[in-house]
Amino acid sequence: MTGAGGIGYALIALGPAFSLFVTVIASKPFLILTVLGSAMMWLVSLIASGLLWRAFLPGAVWVFLPLLITVVAIQEAVRIYYWHLYLKIEDFLNKLATKVSKQQLVATDKIQIAIASGLGHGIAHSVFFCLSLLTPAFGPATYYVDSCVHMPLFLVAAFTALGFLLLHTFSMVIAFNALAGDKRSHQLFVPVMHLCAALLTLVNLLPGGCIAGVPLTLMCAVVTMAVAGKIVWDKTGSGSGDLNSLHRVHSASRL
Repeated sequence: MTGAGGIGYALIALGPAFSLFVTVIASKPFLILTVLGSAMMWLVSLIASGLLWRAFLPGAVWVFLPLLITVVAIQEAVRIYYWHLYLKIEDFLNKLATKVSKQQLVATDKIQIAIASGLGHGIAHSVFFCLSLLTPAFGPATYYVDSCVHMPLFLVAAFTALGFLLLHTFSMVIAFNALAGDKRSHQLFVPVMHLCAALLTLVNLLPGGCIAGVPLTLMCAVVTMAVAGKIVWDKTGSGSGDLNSLHRVHSASRL
């Protein structure tokens, strides 16, 4: 493997995040701060999970099942806490907009904040679980594990990171909409899909399991994107909402 291969793995894992950041986030300082804050919240949830399971690792393979369930539960609890924190920030931004005689946050602004929040979670996941593994990928060879002789470990990590990047990003859109509208089905959809994707990574531990485990994880991401896409269409398809109102609030307030 060469440097081109290592860069390719990194682009698989983080290419969509870079595209979203450039097209949606980069021009709005508040959204950049939202990405950073969300990534920090995800890291806090990971540290909490690590402290909880530190005494049990490394251990038998069966330990991974309760570990993943615990990690998902903690991250979903952090998501709900993050939502309540967002409500306070939204109230502040609306008051600020009123004070400077600008339009309050509209549906499109809220969707962008949700995307930025989910993107922070997704980037943190990809950096921690994929980019941290890629240093050897820039060398002259590649690496396989006994349970997956058909795909390099780096490629498995890159595609899995891509799946969770998309899952985290668009799950936040679904969660924000569900919590705002008290939609029970979508409130359950987010943690259930997150848990399914996490448990499907265990398939990679079976002989040849990565051939099925990686596509199934990506399928969870595709389903999540489809649900989030429908929500965005329902909220903005009629043409209501101003794409630039969040930017105007910040420009006027000099934040």
